[in-house]
Amino acid sequence: GRMRKFLLSLLAIGLFLAGRAQESVPLFPEPEFIGQVLAVRGSDRPEQLPQESMTARRRASAGSILFGIGRERIDEMVLDSPKAVIRFRSNDDLAFIIRVPDNRIDPMSMISVFRFKVKKRCRVAEYASCGEFGGEQYNMLDRQPFVSRRFGASSYLIVLKEAIEGEYGITVNALGSLNVSTFGIDE
Repeated sequence: GRMRKFLLSLLAIGLFLAGRAQESVPLFPEPEFIGQVLAVRGSDRPEQLPQESMTARRRASAGSILFGIGRERIDEMVLDSPKAVIRFRSNDDLAFIIRVPDNRIDPMSMISVFRFKVKKRCRVAEYASCGEFGGEQYNMLDRQPFVSRRFGASSYLIVLKEAIEGEYGITVNALGSLNVSTFGIDE
């Protein structure tokens, strides 16, 4: 179907870049800074996704559930507006170039792409946090599957396996910051 056609063209871009890396610049630049995301839509110029700052919020109702040593609980990250500024359509051929500290590491452990729930004029992302030995690690829920390949010196090129309408965020986990690159998909 359409997705397969897109993935093939994406891999072709990847191979094209790999084949020509020595003698020319890639089709698209890498984002300038680690954690930044460029959206690539078909043949358009790449567009940098804006970064928004999430606020962590404890969910009053959720009791802590014990898992082994750490206490894991479900909490929320909140953005205080209901929609991302940058919008795509569900049938756009959409890929993202994400700059990371090191693109030799498995991208699934490095990058989270997740859907927000929209509640009362906010975007809310649920996450499981596990506080141990003073450091708190969090794991986004409702993560979206993607396929990826290395891109340039320290980025990944990723494609969502299915782009259904909704509000999305992309974080680079290694940074541990609450900044999220946001976009929305409309019908």
